[in-house]
Amino acid sequence: MSTRNFQRSAPIAAALAITLFACTAQAETSEPRGQWIGRTQVEGQRGADKTTLSLRAVGEEGAMLEVDTGRICTLRNGAYSAQGDDAWSLRFKPTDGSGFCDRLSQGEFTLRAAGPRKLAFEARYPDGQGGQNLRNGVLARYP
Repeated sequence: MSTRNFQRSAPIAAALAITLFACTAQAETSEPRGQWIGRTQVEGQRGADKTTLSLRAVGEEGAMLEVDTGRICTLRNGAYSAQGDDAWSLRFKPTDGSGFCDRLSQGEFTLRAAGPRKLAFEARYPDGQGGQNLRNGVLARYP
C-alpha cells in the first residue's frame, strides 16, 4: 500500500473505530446483563459493604444480590425491567424470616447507567423500626 492510499484510508479507519466504540458503550448501558461488583452504603452510616449483583436478561428471573455486612445476605430469583433508556427496576421474592436479609428482600431497587461499565445502585427497604433505609453505591462490571 502506498503512502497516499494509507493517508486516504486512515480517516475512514478512525471514523469506523469511533463508531464501533460508541456502539459498544451504548450496548453496555442498554443491557446490564452480567456481573457487577462494588461497595454500597446505608445513608447515615460510615462503612460501605461489598456488594455483588448478577443479572440475566431483562424480565428473566435469576438475578442474585449479595451484600456482605460482616454477615452475608444473598437474595436470589430476582428479576428486573427497563424503566426508560438507562434505568431498571429490580425486585426479589421476599424471604422467610426476620432480620436484614428479609427486610432487604422487601426493598425497591433501582439501577441506573453511571458511565461506561458502571451502574448506580439504590435500594429502599424497611429498617426494622418502622422507618426506611436507603442503600446506594456504584457497581462496576466484572470482569
